[in-house]
Amino acid sequence: MAAGRSEFWSAFAGGGWIDASRPLRDATPVWPGDRPFALEQRREPGFVLSAYAGSCHAGTHLDAPLHLDPAGAAVDSVPLDRLVGPAELLHLPVAGRALEPADLPRGWEPASSRLLLRTDSYPLDAAIGPGFAGLSVGLVVWLAERGVELVGIDTPSVDLFAAVDLPAHHALLARGLSWIENLWLGEAAPGTYLLIALPIRLEGAEAAPLRAILKPIDSEF
Repeated sequence: MAAGRSEFWSAFAGGGWIDASRPLRDATPVWPGDRPFALEQRREPGFVLSAYAGSCHAGTHLDAPLHLDPAGAAVDSVPLDRLVGPAELLHLPVAGRALEPADLPRGWEPASSRLLLRTDSYPLDAAIGPGFAGLSVGLVVWLAERGVELVGIDTPSVDLFAAVDLPAHHALLARGLSWIENLWLGEAAPGTYLLIALPIRLEGAEAAPLRAILKPIDSEF
């Protein structure tokens, strides 16, 4: 096997994976007014049969252009290559406001087209309400101009709780970026990771839950 391919596959092998997803269960908080997630389970001798229902925005999920644009692409049309590959994680401990370019490390430039933002502003299983961080339009523009195509954040929304007009959502959409909301990055230190974040293939939906996993990588592939 060629050296490059060997390094690529070695990134997948072995342990060291970090689960960057929030669990889906009956108590999973959802946006006020959204349908709560519910798991119904039937147990019989020799088998278990489950059914689930709830908002497509429950837990860790990917938004699609359709979420904001009735003529936009659905979640099953988001390019998969955006959701798998090297990703850079930044720790920006900010709460209650939108992140700005000035919050980024001095002199920092994106090393990958995928960026994950750990703010630590939304604890596991907390009710969704004011206090968590979001993205400013200025930051979205700054990242887009430098080749970022995917942004993931550890909060329920890329916009602040009170942002009714969803400026960050619209800025991401207008510049062709994809975004993941409600990651759990509390176990991930700043650095470069292999990201796999594949949503359920819900045809025609504007969002879908996904399982995001990370593995530290030391070199490009």
